[in-house]
This record gives sequence, C-alpha cells and structure tokens, in this order.
Amino acid sequence: MIQSGLIKDHPHVSCDVNMRIYLHNLTLKLGRRLNVRQIALSSAEIYLSRFLTRVSIKEVNVYLLVTTCLYVACKIEECPQHIRLIVSEARNLWPEYIPQDVSKLAEFEFYLIEEMDMYLVLHHPYKSLLQVRDFLQTNSSKFGFSLSSVELQYSWSLINDSYITDLHLIFPPHVIAMAAVYITIVLEKRLNAIRGQGLLLSAHGDGLQVKQETMHIDDLISLTSSNTHADIACELQPGDKLGSQRLDEDTLKIEKFMNFFNYSHVNLDEVVEAMQEMIGLYLAWNNYNEGLIRKTLQYMLLSR
Repeated sequence: MIQSGLIKDHPHVSCDVNMRIYLHNLTLKLGRRLNVRQIALSSAEIYLSRFLTRVSIKEVNVYLLVTTCLYVACKIEECPQHIRLIVSEARNLWPEYIPQDVSKLAEFEFYLIEEMDMYLVLHHPYKSLLQVRDFLQTNSSKFGFSLSSVELQYSWSLINDSYITDLHLIFPPHVIAMAAVYITIVLEKRLNAIRGQGLLLSAHGDGLQVKQETMHIDDLISLTSSNTHADIACELQPGDKLGSQRLDEDTLKIEKFMNFFNYSHVNLDEVVEAMQEMIGLYLAWNNYNEGLIRKTLQYMLLSR
C-alpha cells in the first residue's frame, strides 16, 4: 500500500522496541479497564506481534489493532467481551482513533485472523513457571531449594514484560520461563550485594535500617544499565559478616539452581539468548519516551 502510493510513507515510524513498549502499554490500559485476565492480555500481545510481522505498522491504525487483538484474545481464552463494550472503552481511551461504528472492529477481526492463518490457540510460559515451582517444592530435598513467593511473583512479572519482545514467536514457553527464573535468582544476588553495602551505610549505633526485601522493575533496569554492578560482590568489605553471609547464601542458591537446570535438560543456548533479549528490553526501556511515540503516531494517523 505504501509502494502503490495509497498510504503516505513515514520513515520515522517503525516497529522498534520503543513502539513495542508503547503498544504493550496500550494493551494493558485497555485490558485493565475491562478487567481482562492476564492470559488474555498475553495472547493479545502475541497476536499483535504476529500480525506486525506480516503487515507494516504504517498501514494500520494501531489503536484499532490493539483493540481487535484484545477482543479476539478474550474470545479464545474464554473470557469474551461484548463488541460494543470493548469499542466503548477503547473510545474512552482514544476517541480520535477508534470509530464509533462497531462493524469496523468486526472487519478488522477477520483481517487479523486471516493474517494469522487461523492459528489462535497459544501456550504460555506461566504454566511452565508453575510447573517449575511445584517440581522444586516436591523435590526440595533433592535440589536443596525452592522458589519463594517473591521470586515466583518477580519471575511472573518478567514473563509479563517478555511479551513486548518476539521471544514467544521464537522459543517454546518452558525456555522463557526458565530464563525468567534464572534472571530472578542471579540478579537477586547482585541486588542483595548492593543492599548489603547499603546496610553498612545505614548502621547507626544499636540498630540497622533494613532496606526493602523485594525486587522491582526499577532494580532490574538499574542493574542491567550499569557496568559496575557485576563486581559488587568483590567490593564488599571483609568485615561485613551480614552481607557476606547473605551473598554466600545467594551464591549457593545459584549453584543449586544450576544443578536443577542441568537436570532439566533445557537448551542452555536458547535460555541464554532469551535472557539477553529480556535484559536488552530493560536497557531500552530505561530510555523510553512515551510522549515522542504518541506524537509520532498522532502525526501519522491524523494526516491520512
């Protein structure tokens, strides 16, 4: 359509990681207004990714695309939303981009399904993650550790964010789940190293001001965007018994996890590649500018 001149080319518009983050946020906003289950949100993002591998983002209304992907995903995941309700909520969010005529969404639905060749049933890493959790709990005496509720929650969050990438079009679900668990366990050690140093600085007399115990996305961004954190474990002072003990426990847990990893026979190269993609996402997210993407799309869509 661009080559034929039916649609004006916008060379500054591309489906790069910043655009993918923006589309991810659009999906979440609409999903939360409709109280859609996470599994349906995840399916919608895979539909979105698959569609954009075949159709240029410059040829479609991305706001209508997001709405249609979520509409179809809710049907497939057996939590359907009425077409008038989803159009109404989408118009409340993006009135200038979503037509009031519900038939436009129905037309786009057929277009979307056709481009995906009718392959709509998906398998997600969440089930694999729960299987890993359950297996480690059942065999804790053999492997010597299990996933805590905090680690499970953080791994789950990593999987949620992984849908911004193309990982789910490349690797099977269990590889992505293992990559999320590995990132959680390894970066937890490095985060504890940073907080161990913080404990030294916050010691006052007879008490310690203990830092937060859980990880957040900001922690992951700061860890992956700094070149100095890899050596933090070596920088702890020898007299820091509390920090050293915690680091030893974390190192031991990593070793136990690697024993489990070898036992699982999961493809290590695929897990490493998935980890690199996920960490690279957070590096890009650190420089993400939502306002710029919004203005770029506004100029493209309203100038048609």
